[in-house]
Amino acid sequence: MKAKKLMALTLTAALTMSMLLTGCGDTDSASGGTGGTQPAGDSTGETAADTETGKETVRILVPGLNEETTVDPISGLETKSRGEFEAFLNERIPDYNIELKTIAWDGWIQSVEAMNEAGEMDVGFFTNQEAIPDWYQDLTPYLEKDADLNFNNLEDLFIPSAVHYIRYKSFNHPADSGKVYGIPITIACNVILYDSKIFEDWGISEPTADMSMSDLIDLSEQMTGTNPVTGKQNYGAYLFNTWMEWYALSYDAVKPFFSDTMDINELDMAEYVDYIKDSSEVKNYFSDMVRAVGCSNPAVATGAGRENWLTEDNDIAINFDSNNSTGTYMKYVYSGDTSITDRYKALLIPTGKYGEGFPEFFRFSISKNAENADAAWEVIKVLTTDKEIVDFYLSNYASDKISCLNDTEGMEMMSYDINKERLAYQQKNVFITDDYWYWRTAIQNVNNQILSGEYDADQAVEAFHAGVTDWVNNIKLQSGN
Repeated sequence: MKAKKLMALTLTAALTMSMLLTGCGDTDSASGGTGGTQPAGDSTGETAADTETGKETVRILVPGLNEETTVDPISGLETKSRGEFEAFLNERIPDYNIELKTIAWDGWIQSVEAMNEAGEMDVGFFTNQEAIPDWYQDLTPYLEKDADLNFNNLEDLFIPSAVHYIRYKSFNHPADSGKVYGIPITIACNVILYDSKIFEDWGISEPTADMSMSDLIDLSEQMTGTNPVTGKQNYGAYLFNTWMEWYALSYDAVKPFFSDTMDINELDMAEYVDYIKDSSEVKNYFSDMVRAVGCSNPAVATGAGRENWLTEDNDIAINFDSNNSTGTYMKYVYSGDTSITDRYKALLIPTGKYGEGFPEFFRFSISKNAENADAAWEVIKVLTTDKEIVDFYLSNYASDKISCLNDTEGMEMMSYDINKERLAYQQKNVFITDDYWYWRTAIQNVNNQILSGEYDADQAVEAFHAGVTDWVNNIKLQSGN
């Protein structure tokens, strides 16, 4: 396969600018982070302010906040508390009384469903869930008539991928296709990380911008074994099942699908399902995942094996667990800790012809049980387009994410060179499709078996095809056709 472009991010002094960001905290990713220890729906906000000021109260749900201001033990950066964020939002949105609620990331989907059903929020949150037509209101009527945020100026405000994904598309809910359930505030942009010291110990040149995923795994294999300098065991790679499936894009193993109706019966089985059986791209992807597991600590089978990562005793050359590693690494960048960023370096994920990476957006929505939907809409408009609010959220609660606004001028978080590069990369390379669940669940199941050493590449291809076929057939049965 042809090499896919890889952008290496050189963390120079520009990345460790003498900038004091008051509050870059731990990233609590919706894909597996922890944090937000408060019980679901708990809030200390005073609704009495509604009576005292005559302002409408709008209850906003933001997962992963803490009741106390915390100092990150890794970077020393401060993370603002729920109350401080609430106070900041009331300053930025003075026409309403903002009551900020939070839930833990663990089990957050179930918590959102429960709070929504109980009518405990007005403005809700989601990433890329299928069930949102049951949770939130369609924002189309607002976007058709609002003077400030509407279908005519979305492209002026947000990056192209954010505009595409603003419309809901799902084989599970075809009747809701084209509706708008949320306005984005951030987009994911993960990186692959490597330890330059291990490369030096082995006498191997660091990765270059023209390397493909296969090239990186070739390097991993060369650095698996006894370190020639320290005499200790090294592992050339580390993998984790979270988001591992998105590396399939780097191999052109999966493809985009577009539909106005999202009727599963219109899916061309030959083009989107049966191609898997004889696809060299699919085989190459699984072959390389098997190779990467082969040069990883055997503990990857249980999700362990990276305990020494980012320490002096690190034993991993290339960390492909981008989802769980990007946020922590970015804290070191923001804190200016060159002892880490000089040794550990970031690579943007190699692209395929359809792009790279999970198109994950954090979005805010109007709950179906909102007390005042019009007031919730007015708050969402500011929440997602006010640069100071977006900057506050990124710096405190989403260190691995970036803004999806076109205009980031003046945002401290987007002034870092690494974030400028990440945003430019996402604008150019983010994967655009109307649905990915028809293949994603199946490939996740296969990758779990690869991590456990149960599948070789041929078995993986066969299981992937069977899994996609079963998924599609099940949705067809549910559709009644």
